[in-house]
Amino acid sequence: MNEIKKLIDLSVWTGNWPFIHLRYGNMNVLKEKLKSMNVTKAFIAPIEGILEQDPIRANKNLLSGINDDFFSPVLIIDLSYENWQECMEIALNDRRVKMVKLIPNYHIYKMDEKKLGKLVELAKPNHMVISIQMRIEDRRGQYPLMKVDDVGYQGVIKALSYFPDQVFILNNVLMSDIQMLIQSLDNVYLDISSLEHQDILEQLYHEYSLDRFLFSSHCPFFFPEGNIYKLKFSSLDIKEVEKVAYKNAEKIFTC
Repeated sequence: MNEIKKLIDLSVWTGNWPFIHLRYGNMNVLKEKLKSMNVTKAFIAPIEGILEQDPIRANKNLLSGINDDFFSPVLIIDLSYENWQECMEIALNDRRVKMVKLIPNYHIYKMDEKKLGKLVELAKPNHMVISIQMRIEDRRGQYPLMKVDDVGYQGVIKALSYFPDQVFILNNVLMSDIQMLIQSLDNVYLDISSLEHQDILEQLYHEYSLDRFLFSSHCPFFFPEGNIYKLKFSSLDIKEVEKVAYKNAEKIFTC
């Protein structure tokens, strides 16, 4: 069993989800839980920005609620709206923001190099990382009247291939998508939150190496223990586990 002394969590959320009560949806409760499990930094996005017509209110509310450096705010950008640049302007004017997040399936647009290109023009010179949320919930557990498909990896590969110098993080990818994503793109990192295989780190290590995999709990949608145990009970040497726990993230961000 590995002793994980430091974790950088690349994707957590705060707020309310209309379909299920989230035990750690409150930011203070979430922070207490994550710190108890040796998380030293967490990149946090507003849940209300997923379903509200315009995420700008949720983004502003997130920024106003962060009062220390444990959380790094992740603002949601909805590229289906003509005014999405207002959210990006807020992000660029706040030094705490190092990453913005796209949620194409809930915001009902396809990944497109033209839409994405305008965002990259603003993100790249400001060293802003772009996160793409591939799924929020497993489709089997979604509210019956609101079934939302995952973001298709083929469209993501095509769009991201136009911007080899921009860093992207893909959240909640599935095991079936990893091979094509890794082989097709050199500028993406993948989190492990939705990879559900026995000793998943060992499998990833032997098939791909762990240099482009990141720790994410996806809390409060997931309980954090599930993803922390993937590291804690891995059979790999602790130096390899630490790449996923925090070292790969430190290469991307100054944490």
